[in-house]
Amino acid sequence: MPGIVGGIFRPAARRKLPSGIAQRLIFAFAVGVALYHIIALGIWYAPVDFHSVMHLSTILILTFLGFSYSTRESARLPIIDIILVLASLAVGAYFLTNLDTFIERAFVITPLSGVEIAAAILLLLLIFEATRRAIGLPFVIIIFIFFTAMYIGPYLPGIWANPGFSFTEILDTTVWARLQGIWGIPLRMSATFIILFFIFGKLMQYSGLGDLIISLCQAVAGGARGGPAKVAVVGSAFVGSVTGGPITNMVMTGSFTIPMMKQIGYKPHYAGAVEAAASTGASIVPPIMTGIVFIMAELTGTPFVKIMLLAIIPAFFYYSCLLLQVHYQSVILGITGSGKRIVFNEVWNQLKERGHLLIPLIVLIVLLLAGYYPVIAVIWAIPTVPVVAALKKETRMGLKRIMAALSESMQELARVAPICALSGIIIVGLFQTGLGSTFSHLVSISAGDSLLLLAVMGGLACIVLGTGVPSIAAYLMTVLIVAPLMVKAGLPVLVAHFFSLYYANLAFITPPIAMGAFVAAGIAGASFWRIGFTAVRLAIVGFIIPVVFVYRPSLLLFGSPVEIIWALAASAVLVVCLASALEGWMLKRLNILERLLLFVAGIALIPPNLLVNVGAVILASLVLLWQVRGRRNPESYPK
Repeated sequence: MPGIVGGIFRPAARRKLPSGIAQRLIFAFAVGVALYHIIALGIWYAPVDFHSVMHLSTILILTFLGFSYSTRESARLPIIDIILVLASLAVGAYFLTNLDTFIERAFVITPLSGVEIAAAILLLLLIFEATRRAIGLPFVIIIFIFFTAMYIGPYLPGIWANPGFSFTEILDTTVWARLQGIWGIPLRMSATFIILFFIFGKLMQYSGLGDLIISLCQAVAGGARGGPAKVAVVGSAFVGSVTGGPITNMVMTGSFTIPMMKQIGYKPHYAGAVEAAASTGASIVPPIMTGIVFIMAELTGTPFVKIMLLAIIPAFFYYSCLLLQVHYQSVILGITGSGKRIVFNEVWNQLKERGHLLIPLIVLIVLLLAGYYPVIAVIWAIPTVPVVAALKKETRMGLKRIMAALSESMQELARVAPICALSGIIIVGLFQTGLGSTFSHLVSISAGDSLLLLAVMGGLACIVLGTGVPSIAAYLMTVLIVAPLMVKAGLPVLVAHFFSLYYANLAFITPPIAMGAFVAAGIAGASFWRIGFTAVRLAIVGFIIPVVFVYRPSLLLFGSPVEIIWALAASAVLVVCLASALEGWMLKRLNILERLLLFVAGIALIPPNLLVNVGAVILASLVLLWQVRGRRNPESYPK
């Protein structure tokens, strides 16, 4: 079954680029695309319509050059890909020469000509194929379902029926309507914020920042019990916060940490699950957050820096629970450390040798906190990377390395830009047909007046809609359906969006279609199913925290100081209870009853009910006291 699922849902293979002149031309084109975006956004300030077309068409070309049409790796550039590249170039040129049509159709809607219909069909087919290659088939199928639903609207049963659109009207609303459809908010975010932060992140990676972070984590936690697992957790959080993609994060850190975890005694499936859960969580760690943070800021009208700051608290609890679980597992397995908890000399030496590489990140954060627009902040931060790296000979990047970073950042964007374009169709489909309102109505009826049922139904909807779908698209689908219900129930808009953000990202490791588990299984050499279900267990707080948002918006700093402190304290105890209950360890091995009591205590800390919360703390304290008493008996320790 995993082989069949993997064959269907795994994206096409990255092409081994041909050697010689072809390779150099592709490399030069990718570097040119990156430089165009930096100039267009930082110096020229290109018009939005022109820039969107340039962004999409150039990324399509790079996708067909960089990804083969099948899952088999190939260094050849077949004739079909050359045709697709030329088609992308032609359709891009056509839309660039017809930009006035976008503006005119915003005021006067006229029938599409035969050439305009053909151009729209060709562009959509190119985006579909590019998405299939870079991401896989599921998302393409979902968009096709949206297209079909718009067309057969009058024939849908019951409450799902809608007036529908003709084929030409669908093309009109999704391709030729200015600033919506494929040219909507998601693509605009890809063409501005996301691409610049990808460039910044890749330059930081090539400067050696990822290695520095791993080295620092190794010096701090490497000698502790289960050190490599803790390095995987903390390293993935920090590296992923800059690289902005769970798959990239897994490949960067997982190739180093998974073998080390296996070597010291963690089972292969557990090692893969730790990396999968840690890398997936990086999508909720600022500043990049897989690019979703920029879309969230646009949709909610909230400053980017505020969302970034609010994301820190729940991300801290997520990784705290993960750290506790890997620690408890190391105790159960009898894994010991070297006894050197923190090697201060090594930390100091690393900071002396390569600590200057942190300066660009500090510059970016300071500019954001100072109120600079994110595009301006990152434009200023990008050139500081090679400049700062040049301060020492050992970290100097050189022109070749800089161009390699620019080229690779564009190839990574091939996994994002086509998705963003098709995600705009989701917005059109949900709003224009009323399907979003219908789905929301069904969830609302099922939940009734129960906040708990609303959270559970909303969470399930997010996971189902996010299955096999990239996080940006999953977030958009779920937030358009679930968020209005939560806002209607009286929750702040940001709480509803954070709820959708968490569940949309966690679908990445939730079987049966869990891309995170697929990648981790390949590195760890373990069962996909065991990795997937273990990763879900390790990421349990990620599933619980959004429910806490619903009951305690104060966890996102909405409310009085007393409510905020109460929410933070309750969440801290909740993390300890759940980590202990799931791993079966506190001060010693827990029996079934103790694990059940701790799990109940953790769940009881979700609602802000003083009596229930006090009861939960008492229950957890009794288990702790029983553990303290049991430690006096040496036979209670695992052999």
